[in-house]
Amino acid sequence: MKIVEVISDTNIGGAGLVLITRISSAPEKYVQNTSVIIPVKSVLKKRLEDNGIKVIEARVRGDKSFDFFAVFMYIRLLRKLSPDIINCHGTLSCRIAAFICRVPVRLYTRHCAFPLSKIQKSKLYRNINGLSQKLLSHHIIAVAEAAKKNLTEMGIQEKNISVIVNGVNGIERISDNEKKQLRKNLKIPEESKLVSIFARLEKCKGHDDLLNAAKIIIEKSDNFRFLIVGSGSEEHALKKKCKELGLDRYVIFTGFIENTAPYFNITDINVNCSKGTETSSLALSEGMSLGIPAVVSSFGGNPYMVRNGYNGYVYPVGNYEILATYLIELSNSVDKYKFLSKNAYTRYKNELNAKEMSRQTYSLYEKLACRRDVNIQEL
Repeated sequence: MKIVEVISDTNIGGAGLVLITRISSAPEKYVQNTSVIIPVKSVLKKRLEDNGIKVIEARVRGDKSFDFFAVFMYIRLLRKLSPDIINCHGTLSCRIAAFICRVPVRLYTRHCAFPLSKIQKSKLYRNINGLSQKLLSHHIIAVAEAAKKNLTEMGIQEKNISVIVNGVNGIERISDNEKKQLRKNLKIPEESKLVSIFARLEKCKGHDDLLNAAKIIIEKSDNFRFLIVGSGSEEHALKKKCKELGLDRYVIFTGFIENTAPYFNITDINVNCSKGTETSSLALSEGMSLGIPAVVSSFGGNPYMVRNGYNGYVYPVGNYEILATYLIELSNSVDKYKFLSKNAYTRYKNELNAKEMSRQTYSLYEKLACRRDVNIQEL
């Protein structure tokens, strides 16, 4: 059984990382039968090949879901590859090509969730979208309940959607001496509580709410530090706001970090302040693999990842006063912290890990293949 995965990303983002993690965590029989189609010059190529995954480069425009001319390029590739199963991560051009080529099992994976426009909520749009998606794809994978909700609101039948939450490989623990040295390098006192956010510096990620909460917290206690890991278009504006709020001493901007594992290791509380797009945050899962509780906004898939009072806290989107309250409460109660920490690791171990994501995905592939009379004996 031949499997083809298609992604149009030219840079390394969440969808690409999830794809690499899922394939590399699968039994060897699946890895050997899988090829990944990416745009020429995508930086995903090296990551994929380093993990022993076969790569096929397509001369298509990257970072675009639909490009008319790309449809013909994908048709040529699919006729040559003759896959039994195809999973398009977005990539509408390839979904159309797969339909034209009559690939036996056609899926697409929905990696995002966002507020719908009035047009997208209209009955006409829902009917047209529902029909077109039914023609192009036999099944859809949503990486969060929030993504599934988006799809059903746009006319997709619930029975044609499976939710498979993003999983990650666990973060490796570092020694106490390494932790002390990293804190020293970042000028973070050993006794300070470290609140970290791992996200692109974009408006939709809500970093300004964290800074506003930090201002409230520091006025009550200076025993906190705030770590902002990532880069993006809002970096200058956030640094300016940080200075205006008098938080220079308490907030550390790291910029882009390739290996974030050491920074997770020194984190006490993980934060996600998203207010524009969020499904199942990889950073939250990575933090939970170390037993780090999280405080998150109520946007998108966050309330599924963090169950309020169980493995962290959920605050109303944009309400930085409540965010500050939860951060202080979690830092002041040792017993509560231990309870949430234990449950955070349990959630990772039972559901949010790479092997579970991989198991669910390939079980679905085989189930759909059997329905479509695809021979799976090779596996």
